[in-house]
Amino acid sequence: MNRLPVYELIRDSNIYRNTSPGSSVILPLVGDKCTIVIYDVQVSENYNCKFSVWFSEKAVVVGTPEEDTSSVVLELGSADCIIDRGLEMLVSKMRVGDIQEFCLGDGQGGTITGCVRLLAVQKCVALRSWHTDDQMKLIEAARQKEAGNILFRQKRYMDAFHRFNLSIRSVLFLRDEKAEGVREKRDILYSTVCNNMAACQLKLHNYEHARVLATKVLTVDPSNLKAFLRRSQAFVELKMFDNAFVDARYVLDHCPANTLAKRYLDKAARGIEDQKANYKVMVKRMFH
Repeated sequence: MNRLPVYELIRDSNIYRNTSPGSSVILPLVGDKCTIVIYDVQVSENYNCKFSVWFSEKAVVVGTPEEDTSSVVLELGSADCIIDRGLEMLVSKMRVGDIQEFCLGDGQGGTITGCVRLLAVQKCVALRSWHTDDQMKLIEAARQKEAGNILFRQKRYMDAFHRFNLSIRSVLFLRDEKAEGVREKRDILYSTVCNNMAACQLKLHNYEHARVLATKVLTVDPSNLKAFLRRSQAFVELKMFDNAFVDARYVLDHCPANTLAKRYLDKAARGIEDQKANYKVMVKRMFH
């Protein structure tokens, strides 16, 4: 199974602390707007992260540690590519005035090095009440889901998976699941997003992860045809043909015209026959 990297931090060993009395000891949190300066940037020849906001191939945001005029504003939690998530992770460990050296990877062998200085942090007041407000959690989860859908349509499956994961995390721990409509909304959103995450894993050829995610959907919604279909595909790729056949058969029993289910049923049936034939050959070799 391939683990999807949220970010690739190759080096972050040196932090130069600002010891002035005015420096804040409170670290930035998700939602906070951080004013930063990026400088001394070096890009490797094989670097490839065209979706980066701060380090795209066309434009690299570069300043000097002394010049506030070259600063940019980074909102923690808004990154949609591996490089930018790495930068966010670095900034989240810094206090105002700190300077951080970094070496970030693009997930494909390319690297970008440099320094970042945190000039200021504007705290996100709305997120303080978010942790105690179930409705706000549901709204945030829906927002992250839609962001993931956009990335999925752009075929950015790893970045879409990251957004879907943030959506799920928003609703894992609701304070009052018994409140009117809260549990129902949570379950609908949970099953939808887990299905989407399974679709991402299938696109990325992580079939065991896809199987697990589809099964999670079925624990909440036992008749979810999309989950059965995606799990059937995962079972086929994992050569678990008996299971794939059962799931595909379930989909066709409820939706006879589903062409994908027919395809997986056929693949599963052929796989079962091949396994039986191989078993017979193996037995003959053992006893003859």
